[in-house]
Amino acid sequence: MVRRRELLKIVAGLPLTSALTLRIDAAPAQGAWPSRTITIVVPFPPGGTADMAARPLAAHLAEKLGRNVVVENKGGAGGGIGHASVAKAEPDGYTIMTALPSLAVIPEANRLQGKPPTYEIDQFVPLARMFADPPLLTVKKSSPWKTIDDFIAAVRSKPGQIPYGTSGYLGTVHLAMEMFLTAAGLKMVHVPSQGGGPAFAAFLADQIPVIPTLESIGKGQFDAGNLRVLAQWGTERLPAFADAPTFQQAGYPDVVYILWAGVFAPKRTPENATRILRDTIRPFMQDPVVVDRFLKAGSQVSYMDGPDFERFLEGDTDRLVKIVRKIGLS
Repeated sequence: MVRRRELLKIVAGLPLTSALTLRIDAAPAQGAWPSRTITIVVPFPPGGTADMAARPLAAHLAEKLGRNVVVENKGGAGGGIGHASVAKAEPDGYTIMTALPSLAVIPEANRLQGKPPTYEIDQFVPLARMFADPPLLTVKKSSPWKTIDDFIAAVRSKPGQIPYGTSGYLGTVHLAMEMFLTAAGLKMVHVPSQGGGPAFAAFLADQIPVIPTLESIGKGQFDAGNLRVLAQWGTERLPAFADAPTFQQAGYPDVVYILWAGVFAPKRTPENATRILRDTIRPFMQDPVVVDRFLKAGSQVSYMDGPDFERFLEGDTDRLVKIVRKIGLS
């Protein structure tokens, strides 16, 4: 990924590896939680939103809790493999996860396909929401499509022929793109990858001409002026892309999608562990310096503590499930 290492350094000064271990020698009192290594599972490869949320969080937890913190990438099935592994993990507080809206989508999509879900969303305890970012419909600066109208006209002239890339089937931005295509009555070819980072790399390599992505994933290329945003899935234009309309402004009032990133633990994790984790995450996400660093890396901090995040998820999950059923991703 172009400039991904630099972005991670901006956020936390961390090296990039597929499994990151941070060690702090100062330990809590004997017998207290935590007493050993904590693992943060990322259900995607390095380079995507969940990964970029996990790494600085790992550094903070290691510093404040005095224990090793390991970031483990478990990509595949649009996040489903990593989600299922955490759902089945021992609920002792030593395995947590950074996840995206696909956490709520995949079980329902499995049912629509006649497959037994490998997990359910109620197998997790929300600890905190970290980000809430609108995806951006993005092309290269050299693309012949200058506006969203240009893009729509091109797709309409070649139904089912123009490809677009995403982080994976039923992944973080696949649903957003299908929401728009359904509203506009368009057909394209979906090219899934194994995460936001690999999808963006395929886009840069000209394997796909257009991609729904996030500012944080393409930050370096956006800053260099190499990309053009045709439209945004948020309810308001991001300041960095003030020339690009929201889909609502482009005439599609129901096309709104915000990609949140949150922290979860397995259900039945002891209350003392979830309380300590929440109490440790809260000041990190509310620190103005941290918020500014994430903003510079292209992520919109939108912190919610566990109980508030759980209430948000009830409504958001219901909305996403209805969208999956309406679009018919089965």
